[in-house]
Amino acid sequence: MGFLDKFPSFNFIYKNAVATFVRFPFTILSAVLAAVVGIMLIESDKQFQEYTLQKLWMIASLGLPLFTALAFYADKKMWNKAKSYGLQAVGLLLLVIYYFSLPENPESPEYHLQRFLLLAVSFHFLVAFIPFIGGNQINGFWQYNKSLFLRFLIATLYSTVLYFGLLIALVSLDYLFGVEVDDLYLELWIVIASVFQTWVFLAGLPANLNALNDSQEYPKGLKVLAQYILLPLVALYFVILITYEFKIIFEWNLPKGWVSQLVLWFSVVGILSLLLLHPLRERTESKWIKVFSKWFFRMLLPLLGMLFVAIWVRIADYGITELRYYVMAMAIGLALVVFYFIFSKAKDIRIIPMVVFAIAILSAFGPWGAFAVSKASQLNRMEAIFVENEMLVDGKVAPVETELTFETKKELSSITSYLNETHGLKSFERWFDDSTLASLDTFATNYQILELVKFMGFEYVHYEFNSGGKEWISLDTEGEIATIITGYDYFLDFDRDNLNNNDYNYIYEFEDDTIQIKFSSEESILRLFSLNRQERAGLIAEIELEAPVAALMKKYPSGKVAKDEFTFEYQSHIYKVRILFHHISGLKSDEKFEISAIECQVLLRKK
Repeated sequence: MGFLDKFPSFNFIYKNAVATFVRFPFTILSAVLAAVVGIMLIESDKQFQEYTLQKLWMIASLGLPLFTALAFYADKKMWNKAKSYGLQAVGLLLLVIYYFSLPENPESPEYHLQRFLLLAVSFHFLVAFIPFIGGNQINGFWQYNKSLFLRFLIATLYSTVLYFGLLIALVSLDYLFGVEVDDLYLELWIVIASVFQTWVFLAGLPANLNALNDSQEYPKGLKVLAQYILLPLVALYFVILITYEFKIIFEWNLPKGWVSQLVLWFSVVGILSLLLLHPLRERTESKWIKVFSKWFFRMLLPLLGMLFVAIWVRIADYGITELRYYVMAMAIGLALVVFYFIFSKAKDIRIIPMVVFAIAILSAFGPWGAFAVSKASQLNRMEAIFVENEMLVDGKVAPVETELTFETKKELSSITSYLNETHGLKSFERWFDDSTLASLDTFATNYQILELVKFMGFEYVHYEFNSGGKEWISLDTEGEIATIITGYDYFLDFDRDNLNNNDYNYIYEFEDDTIQIKFSSEESILRLFSLNRQERAGLIAEIELEAPVAALMKKYPSGKVAKDEFTFEYQSHIYKVRILFHHISGLKSDEKFEISAIECQVLLRKK
């Protein structure tokens, strides 16, 4: 047999690819749609067109796990192709309904994105268990998920190798022949990660799911991963967490909020280890696995108690938000799994993905879901503050006559930010006139938040600031933001938040130069650099913002700055530079102004 005879023929590869498509047509078409829409998003320059494409990409991404799960369910039931395609068509109808439930406005509240992520999680876990619901099929369930795990690793490896191989070819075209391929780097990865990786992943999955329950295959690599990597990590986590629990009991302190993440990660790693080792538990040489499984869930009991206390402390102080809801939901799910494996005689490992699926789906919809519960919690907190400070007149918000405390301002600011960003302006309709909310509807979210708290009678206070001697301020360009770019070669858009206590830098690449924008929060200085090696590179503009901001705040106490006075020009050895600021905000004290957000446009004309 020759060396080349060991490789599969193109005819074999073609037939295998066609068979995979016939088995999973909806999944592969979803992958193709995701790739096409991803490329269109890169090429698009219209915001509303981008948002429509984003929604299509969300549907395509959800289709990948959903159609795969439905196809596997049909395979397990040994349905014919017509019946299998009919079931997947029902899944398509559900996705179409979900598409039309998404808002048309690209500035829509972010809970829609969170719901998409919850659905993605639920559909991926649906793939894990739906073919093996009912009956004594635990071994088949394990073998099936082993195949999913290994095929994912193999498909990821093949995709990575293919991408970097083609990437070198693109780089060669760029540097040797001057071919413009900038966007192709990302577009190539989108096609490979969406279509090629999905196709390779599906092509190697077992066709006869009913035969898996009799399979005794166990890769040695999984045992090495679980026994020599994951289990030592479990032991290390447990020692750290149980020591910390003894510490808080001894000192009689409440647990820190982040300990909940450690407990959850410890649980995830431990349960994953047990799942990987599950088929070995009945073998004579591996009886210790059964013993470890028994005691692992019992060891989780004291950590579960600490987990619930840590979550409850945060909820009691600040109410429920989506993130706290998710942590609480995961804690409840973990508790269900722990008590099941302690007290149930069956100890069916299929319960684990089922619990995750149920929690994700229940969190995404309904009055018990994350969004309804979190919104109600924060609305109740805000109403309690309004009542306590006598800020309601006939049910509507009216500015208080007496000065609110710093902590009250900060708490109201924080709740306002959360409600507006996550649930939108409609959250406030019970306290504000329709005309007031309508007047803010066309403005950016940051501006809406600032104006809402002004209607309450105070200036916004950022949640990170703890000193009552500091004040949150914001400067914005007065009127519409329109920029004349005639006479300039380059236009740079710089819009960044969370600049506190960080040196922020950003790179803009052009055909014949690379521009770097750096902001130093310590110095409150914005600097522009040219990184072009062909000419005299270096600093091309520098603006110290603290003094101009202080002067503008004094001149414009309303925060609305004339456009001409918010514009700065510079001359360097390479460029003429014009910087047009549209927004600057941060914390003001008697000593300095700590900038946390900047929005500006930079125009460059090469000399």
